[in-house]
Amino acid sequence: MQHVTDDFADKIRAYYGDPLDPLSQQFMFRRPPTIGELRRPPQVLLLGNHSSGKSTFINYLLGSEVQKTGVAPTDDSFTIITWGADRADRDGPAVVSNPDLPYEGLRHFGDQLVSHIRLKQRQADLLRTVTLIDSPGMIDEAKAEGGRGYDFPGAVRWFAERADLVIVFFDPDKPGTTGETLQVFKEALSGIDHKLLIVMNKMDQFQNLHDFARAYGALCWNLGKVTLRKDLPLIYNTFVPIAGKPASKLPVDDFDEARRGLVEELRSAPTRRLDNLITQMQTFTERLRLHAFVIDGAARKFRRIRTQWRCALLGILVAASAASVATGMLIALPGVLAVIMILTLVVELGILPRERKRLVARFDDVFERIYERELLMRDRDMDLRALWSQVHPHAREVAQKCGLQSFTRLSRSDRIKLNELIEEEIPQLRSELYGRFGSAEARGPSPQPRVAEVRVAPADRADVLVPRRRAV
Repeated sequence: MQHVTDDFADKIRAYYGDPLDPLSQQFMFRRPPTIGELRRPPQVLLLGNHSSGKSTFINYLLGSEVQKTGVAPTDDSFTIITWGADRADRDGPAVVSNPDLPYEGLRHFGDQLVSHIRLKQRQADLLRTVTLIDSPGMIDEAKAEGGRGYDFPGAVRWFAERADLVIVFFDPDKPGTTGETLQVFKEALSGIDHKLLIVMNKMDQFQNLHDFARAYGALCWNLGKVTLRKDLPLIYNTFVPIAGKPASKLPVDDFDEARRGLVEELRSAPTRRLDNLITQMQTFTERLRLHAFVIDGAARKFRRIRTQWRCALLGILVAASAASVATGMLIALPGVLAVIMILTLVVELGILPRERKRLVARFDDVFERIYERELLMRDRDMDLRALWSQVHPHAREVAQKCGLQSFTRLSRSDRIKLNELIEEEIPQLRSELYGRFGSAEARGPSPQPRVAEVRVAPADRADVLVPRRRAV
């Protein structure tokens, strides 16, 4: 499987090498993924409230006590658990400074976060194909004056964007009610629904259906406030079996089946990884094209304005010189040249800088003009506007700091390459992936495995139980 992943990573890297990387540098777009990031093993990020069972689930998967567990918060670090022939632990500075590891990007969060990074190497079989990332347990909202000391939602977003699967754990005591959990859903997990799994853990703690229904209803209510969806995502209701723990009075067959389905989804991360690599390149290319087209459009407009002014000044100089020669008043020529120099300074230092500012401030108009035809097509206008809202801030910042005059012209061949990559070559690469593994396997197991599901009334009547059904 790894050689197949490397093969696709090499193909994708070739696209980044030409044309994406050169164009990204030409228009000051963000850097493309490194070859290390493209070849890294699949990653699964585990999030959840403290004591929601993340670490216990990891130990269950690996068959050994890799992570500390407990009712109170026991670990405040992002712990990267990966395969290694020798058992070894590394601290944050060693992790982010290692060029063979894809975590250098965490540096920009500052030393406070870096000091909360850990890497553990273990020989568990699962880690040969999947890297697990445990996260600090989420708590009540951390205030700036006494909180974690770093941008926790930003760090979660960084890991989530690079993960191939994100699993969020909840438990009966805190079904989505902590302030940090709600903040993370709103700020860090938006837009990644395709790789997000929700788990309601510790089902063996329930002793009756009434308590289960109330906790499930509270979780659905809280998720409804942050997911901004009419329909709630599938929730895996399960538990981790622990020897000697009192048995639940509820039937646990469905919960066992849900756990098997969750593990199956986790083991599908390698095939998800390939699809995510292609999706990542498609997103990068679409944003780069929009970024480059708008900046190039504004730069072309600015160059035309600058050429018009310079031609006007040159015309005035030629006309004044010709008039001086024709009238024999050559003595006045130095004065004419002085006036022309003053006008040139006014244009170069006054008028043209104002024009640059005006064009950058009106990037929305440039966008509307370039994509006028596409915006008239009702099935594309919302997607284009949403994409522009993501690209606009960085494009404007780059144009303001570098100046429109610093960007070289986007060639016609580069425009064609970007269009062909988005419209033809990336879909062909995805088809090749599905053809090689079969569409079902490439997309991973079915997003709706058999799990226990309980439907409850709205939150104000969560104590009313609706008959249970099994989702297939």
